[in-house]
Amino acid sequence: MQDKSTLQELKNQIVELKKQNEILRLYSSFQNNEEIEKYTHSIFDNMGDAVFVKDDQSRLIFVNDAFCRMINLSRPEMIGKTLAEHVPLVERESFLKIDQRVLTDGLENINEESLTVRGRQTIMISTRKSRFIDSNEKKFLIGVVRDITDRKKSEQILKEREAQFRELNVTKDKLLSIIGHDLRGPFINILTLSELLVEDVEDLDVVAFEQYLGMINSIAKNALTLLDDLLRWAKLQTGELNYKSEKIYLSSTIQEVVARSNSIAKAKNIALNQIKSDNIEVFSDKEMFKTVLRNLISNAIKFTKPGGNIDVYVISKQDQVEITVSDDGVGINEETSKKLFGTSANISSLGTAKEKGFGFGLTLCTEIMEKLGGTIRVESEVGVGSDFKFTLPLKKT
Repeated sequence: MQDKSTLQELKNQIVELKKQNEILRLYSSFQNNEEIEKYTHSIFDNMGDAVFVKDDQSRLIFVNDAFCRMINLSRPEMIGKTLAEHVPLVERESFLKIDQRVLTDGLENINEESLTVRGRQTIMISTRKSRFIDSNEKKFLIGVVRDITDRKKSEQILKEREAQFRELNVTKDKLLSIIGHDLRGPFINILTLSELLVEDVEDLDVVAFEQYLGMINSIAKNALTLLDDLLRWAKLQTGELNYKSEKIYLSSTIQEVVARSNSIAKAKNIALNQIKSDNIEVFSDKEMFKTVLRNLISNAIKFTKPGGNIDVYVISKQDQVEITVSDDGVGINEETSKKLFGTSANISSLGTAKEKGFGFGLTLCTEIMEKLGGTIRVESEVGVGSDFKFTLPLKKT
């Protein structure tokens, strides 16, 4: 298949060369023959492609109607000139460099390049340049030019769609991995605990029974939270997650999230503290903000050892606020830190109490922060702990 394509391309190039040589032959012959000149001008002007002929100093000595239309200049404005004064310096140097190379070595040149005449809209062109030497050993350069702007735009659209398709594949793989790890785990735990209840229901006292139910309830809530996060993430991928701006009182909102996370922290004997600050107001999406904070606190609990501490605090910085979730946990090495917030990172690590997780929460946080117009980063040292920081634009009322 490739050999046939190559052969066809060679045939096309041979046809083009023959066409160009015939044009130059005719042009060379009509210079002293008025009748032939009119005839050949008529042929050239009815060609769809833009055609020009230059002398050995890159000065235009002939242009057809299609070239005038493409450049949007009249013949008197071009004949005897190089167009240098009509195009930007970078384009001018490129055009003249190729002209001289073709005139010197005689090798045909096919090039895709930009063309901007007199500051107007830039177009993309494909130019085929070749050399012709007449009977007096005088060198000429003939060019056939095609406007490929629409084609290049279509190619760019195709590239973007291919990139989107690859991203969708990454998203799909990520989603399947999350379902297989994070989401499946809670249901297995619920099933195991409920089976124990069914088997031992007659032997369990009220306290033990309540403990089992409490664990099932806690696991179910976590599973529901993860499912909600998954749905938010899926909507982010499809652009269906609407941003709802509202006034958020940071201190009270953080207190709400900390309170909901405290039971999990206490179960690991971890102190979860909110460092008090002024109740700063921001305008953002409250549910998205709470999702980010909840995931960062959950991540800190997962990687902090029993007896450890987690602090949540806010610092106002000029036109933004920075919220930090700081722990004295196991810490993260530099290589892993660089990969934490990537959609396709696939980082999975067991927590200090062997908690399983696929790192999905940080992916969600990253994409939400992009939606909120903020940033997210981590400062960490192995064996010392981690500070996860995210910012929000500060809008005062």
